[in-house]
Amino acid sequence: MKSTWILPLFAVAMVAVGCSSDNAPGLPESGQGKVQFDCQTSGEVAHVEARATTGFQLPAEVIPAADAFALTLKGVYTEKVDEATTAERAYEKSWQTLADYQLEAPELEAGIYDAALGHYANSYEATVSYGDPTVEGEGKACFTGCSVDATGAAAPFVLYAGKPITVPVVAKLSNSCFTLEVTEWMLNYYTNVELTIHTATGEFTFKPTTTASSTLIFVKPNQQLSLSGKAVKAQNGVEVTFPKTTIGTSTVKAETHYAVKVDHSTAGSGALSISFDGSFTDVPAEDVELNPDEN
Repeated sequence: MKSTWILPLFAVAMVAVGCSSDNAPGLPESGQGKVQFDCQTSGEVAHVEARATTGFQLPAEVIPAADAFALTLKGVYTEKVDEATTAERAYEKSWQTLADYQLEAPELEAGIYDAALGHYANSYEATVSYGDPTVEGEGKACFTGCSVDATGAAAPFVLYAGKPITVPVVAKLSNSCFTLEVTEWMLNYYTNVELTIHTATGEFTFKPTTTASSTLIFVKPNQQLSLSGKAVKAQNGVEVTFPKTTIGTSTVKAETHYAVKVDHSTAGSGALSISFDGSFTDVPAEDVELNPDEN
């Protein structure tokens, strides 16, 4: 979920309900207001496997607590300089966590009340983030989000002098994730299986002995994955390797889980068949040379 700050002031829908000009005389001409954030984290992501796209629920242990998110507030407000002059001011401040923000409980400038607009002359926007997007691995989920309106769409909000408000913030997974699974047929054909998934900057090795899915691995989006490995043929004890091969036809997407499934190919020769993102990739098996240094 992304938000943009190249916005004309007040040319957007506001989260808070504006006051009508009828009750403007009862409001302070200007002042400060407070805002609390109701941070909601979505654990539902897209799920992609061969020939199917469904939903996938992230495990509870990777979803951060609401007050653990980093927060940045940006805004603009119009203040009165003198009887004939007003000026637009910018505001920006960050907190390491929402807990820090709540402890500080800052008062923000609401600006002057604009009867023509029916609300105070300000527009603020909140963005939140959690995790390090440059780090990949188990448990390395990253989330980003922003303030939203009643429909769930990204939107700024208006402050009111002397009146606290609560603004919803929705955060979603910003990196990609995958699990690896092997079939029973493959485990019957091979023993001592070792498979490695490669990303642009890292690699993750698995030694499956059952058909259960691997641990959930979080990786940077917008890259292709590759697979390599080695195993021993159960029938004759010959060790084989599987050369590093790009799997799938597309890059992995943010807010998406991929089920990588490894099977023994029906094409023979011990090749692997990798199902991923709706496509299938065959990875050939290469016998390990027993005495490579001998002439």
